[in-house]
Amino acid sequence: MQNSKFVISLDFELHWGVFDAYGNKYNENILGARKAIPKILDLFKKYEIEATWATVGLLFNENKDEHLNYNPSLKPSYNDKNLNSYDCKIGDDEKSDPLHFAYSLIKLINESHGQEIACHTYSHYYCKAEGQSIAEFDEDIKSSVRIAKEKFNLNLKSFVFPKNEVTDEYIKVLKNNSIEIFRDSYRNKFSSNILERLYRLFNTYFALSKFSKNSVQEKHGVKAIYGDRFLRPYTKSFMNNLMLGRIKDEMLEAAKCNSIYHLWWHPHNFGQNLDQNLNNLEQILVHYTQLKSKYNMSSICMKNL
Repeated sequence: MQNSKFVISLDFELHWGVFDAYGNKYNENILGARKAIPKILDLFKKYEIEATWATVGLLFNENKDEHLNYNPSLKPSYNDKNLNSYDCKIGDDEKSDPLHFAYSLIKLINESHGQEIACHTYSHYYCKAEGQSIAEFDEDIKSSVRIAKEKFNLNLKSFVFPKNEVTDEYIKVLKNNSIEIFRDSYRNKFSSNILERLYRLFNTYFALSKFSKNSVQEKHGVKAIYGDRFLRPYTKSFMNNLMLGRIKDEMLEAAKCNSIYHLWWHPHNFGQNLDQNLNNLEQILVHYTQLKSKYNMSSICMKNL
């Protein structure tokens, strides 16, 4: 019988993931993410953790000239122009603009043992936004594949849809671009977005849903693995301990029944209250080592599933 596996994926976006929703109001968190990433890597090394870093392709660029060079031939034609990342004003390079460039961080991750650089589209592409097309998505993915190969000699194998907007017909585009596995999203229980968001929020702290075994599936010729739990940022309340207890209980259930347990978050979620967020993560990783010892649970990145 196959042993249980602990999977971590991080949506590495910096400002490209929030510019449309927050503008510059979230910049403190984004800059905090740059401090968080080396410390997260230190914890991963300490506890022998493999992880998948789904990285927005625009972050690979070292300067504005490269930014122009790697832009896809087709850009997303969103009806809502506020979603278009190509309209963002950027600086000359990573030193002058740490919100939009991250070559040094990608290099650090890539050189860290057990860490996988994966694809989070080139431009933080919204697959369900009105106006854009499959052809535009395909060109976006091609830009990500190209820049990863040319800058780091990487063949991107794993994928995370921005905002978890999983779209069946777009999965076929992943296959055509040699992507082998993606993080899938559990289907909504409610037709109302407000009710769904409330349900997922409270399910973070209370067992509103029963544990279900997670395993690799296949969709349109590409492997899929569900994300079980989003690691929410630290909060100064007893709810933080409820969240950690919920995650640990689910990890234990996964270990007992030889399931995969997939935890995910964004580095910018650690951008404030860094020490407390790192403490949360370390508690989870200590729990993993206990499950590794007792149930032979193993840490694995997405491409190795």
